[in-house]
Amino acid sequence: MASHALALGWVVCSGAVLAVPLRDRPAAAIAPPPADAAAAEPLSVVLLDLREDPVAYDATTAPIPPRAASSTPARRRPPAASAAIATGATGATGATTAGEPARAEPGDSPGTTTRAPARPPTAGLSPGFIERFLDSSKPLAPTPDIPGERIAEALADARRQLRHAEHIGSSQVGALRQRVVALNEQRAAEELTPAGGGTYKADKSTFTAKVDDDGRVHLEDKSAALDTQDRMMLGRGVDPYAHNKLALLDRTRDQRAAIGERHQRVQLARSAELMQRNVDRLWAMTRDLAARKRGLFELWDDCAETGSDELVTSGAAARELVLGAIRARLRGGDAYTPAELVELNARRKSKTAFAPYE
Repeated sequence: MASHALALGWVVCSGAVLAVPLRDRPAAAIAPPPADAAAAEPLSVVLLDLREDPVAYDATTAPIPPRAASSTPARRRPPAASAAIATGATGATGATTAGEPARAEPGDSPGTTTRAPARPPTAGLSPGFIERFLDSSKPLAPTPDIPGERIAEALADARRQLRHAEHIGSSQVGALRQRVVALNEQRAAEELTPAGGGTYKADKSTFTAKVDDDGRVHLEDKSAALDTQDRMMLGRGVDPYAHNKLALLDRTRDQRAAIGERHQRVQLARSAELMQRNVDRLWAMTRDLAARKRGLFELWDDCAETGSDELVTSGAAARELVLGAIRARLRGGDAYTPAELVELNARRKSKTAFAPYE
C-alpha cells in the first residue's frame, strides 16, 4: 500500500500524465450488421388492403400514402414462419398469393421485403363441417302422440303379420311374438287410458285424473284412500298428494297437448257447422232486430283472418256462413241500413270491411 501511494504521488506531482481526453462519438451508435446478415432469409411484410392493386383506386377516393418504415429493427422470425410467408401461405394476419414476387419499399430494414396486398380469402364452411355437425348433434325428440294410439297401431301391425305366418320364417315368427308381448306391456304401463268420447283417465291409488277431449285435466281425490292425517291436512288447505299430482301432470304434458291439438283440428274442420249452431242460438235467444244485427256482426267479426292455414280456412268458411245467414234472414226492411254499416265498421276488429250485401 505504501509503494502504491508513493507511485500515485509521483505521477501527480511530476505532471507527466494528467488526463486522457475522450474521442468525440456520435449520439447514436449503429452497430455493424452481423457477418451472416446477407445470408439471413428475408422477412415478408404483408400490407393489409382490400384492393387488388395499391396504385389503382377509385376516382372518388384519395390514394393511400405509402406506410413509413419503422426504425425499430425487425425481429427475426422462426425459419418455419419465414418460409410460410415467403411461399405465399395464408396466415392469421393476412393473405398472400403463391408465386407473387416480393418487392422492396423505401425505408425498409435490410433483409425485409414487402408483398403487394391481396384480397383476403372468402370465409366459408369446409365441405365436411355440416356432416360432422349433424353427426354429433342431439337427435330431435319424438313427436308427442295420443296416449296408446301409437302402441295400438304397432300392435295391430304385428298381429296382422302373425296371421300370415306361413309366408315368413320361424325365426321371424318368434320375434313377432316377443314384439306383441312387449307392446302389450307398454300399453298396460300407459298412465292415460281411453275413457270414451275422446277423453282419457288415469287411475292412481289416492286420486284420479280425467282429461277432456280438449286436453284439460281434472284431479279428484279418492275419499276412501284418505286417512286421518290426510283429512287434517286438507282441512288446513294443504294437499297431501300435491307432489304426486304435479309429477303426473309433468309426465303427461306432451300427451295432453297432443290431445288438445287433435281436438282443435276437429273443431276447425267443423267451423261452418258450429257457426250455424251459433246463428240458430242467437235467433232463439232474442227477437229484437237490432240485437240480432249486432249479434251477427260480432259472429262475423270474431272469425280468424290470420294464423295457420287451417285456422284461416276455417275462419273464412265460418264467415261465409254468417254472410249467407244475413242475406237469407235480413232482407227488405230488416236489412242493414247504410248508417248501421258505417257504425259497425267503425268498431270492427277485422281488416276486411263488413259489407254483407256486396
